[in-house]
Amino acid sequence: MKLRKKKPIKKKGINSVLIVAKQNKVGVHHAKKLEKMLQNKVREVHFDRSTAIRFRKIGHSIRKFNGDLIITLGGDGTFLWTAHKTDVPILPVKLEGQGFLCSCNFKQLAENLDRILKKDFVIKERIRLRCMRLPAGKLRKYMSTIRHSDYPLALNEIAFARKRPSKILNIEFKIDGVVFDMIGDGVMFSTPSGSTAYSSSAGGSMIDPSMEMISIIPLYPFFSKIKPLIVPKDKKIEVTVAGGDCALVIDGHGGDYIKKDSSFMIETAAPVKIVSLFEQNFYEKVRKNLMS
Repeated sequence: MKLRKKKPIKKKGINSVLIVAKQNKVGVHHAKKLEKMLQNKVREVHFDRSTAIRFRKIGHSIRKFNGDLIITLGGDGTFLWTAHKTDVPILPVKLEGQGFLCSCNFKQLAENLDRILKKDFVIKERIRLRCMRLPAGKLRKYMSTIRHSDYPLALNEIAFARKRPSKILNIEFKIDGVVFDMIGDGVMFSTPSGSTAYSSSAGGSMIDPSMEMISIIPLYPFFSKIKPLIVPKDKKIEVTVAGGDCALVIDGHGGDYIKKDSSFMIETAAPVKIVSLFEQNFYEKVRKNLMS
């Protein structure tokens, strides 16, 4: 009796793509170019709402998109803005700017398009941070059931910074019941992805993204001995604005103005999924892009 050979299982390819472009001439031009490249190769091609308006088309909400792949065209800013809103895998393509978080440039995208549509790539996950406002007063003890997650997830950092340049800010943050008091420009909570951006400029260490942790960086402390801290990703950090006018800034995009005595919880959230076409050496990338 002959044994039948099992047929190889075919990998499901990409059928639905959302294109998110930087809102300038370069971004819009490449969005239209990519749409033509994808014609007759995928079942559905969508644009984010801002880009679609440029083409007099109906756009698609990034938050509601549940297709196979999102391609961002621009740089780190376009990618970060998109990463706030979705759990769908993202291929960040560099058109201009630093593009440190981007996986490839547009030429490499075009050369590897067939690979991408066959899902011949690796998905790498990077942690994000969640910022939740805590209820005040007696309701605080019930925060686990009624706290709100009304801010976008942060791939880079969450910063509590002074709103008025002439006024200092008093921030308290608590880890494992231990309270740290900081007076100065504010406090930043950064992921490893953000460690090469604002965090590094503020005196934080650059961290290999394969190491999942949270960096806490005081922003120009005023007569304080407090130093940057690195804590495990499973720590929950309670933050209270003890004094001063505060601006909450998330990845340079989302944010809020915070009143005194407002409290928040910082913790890790679901990771962002980044499509990687090539093996990239983090240390070589740091040396070439940030230290040359």
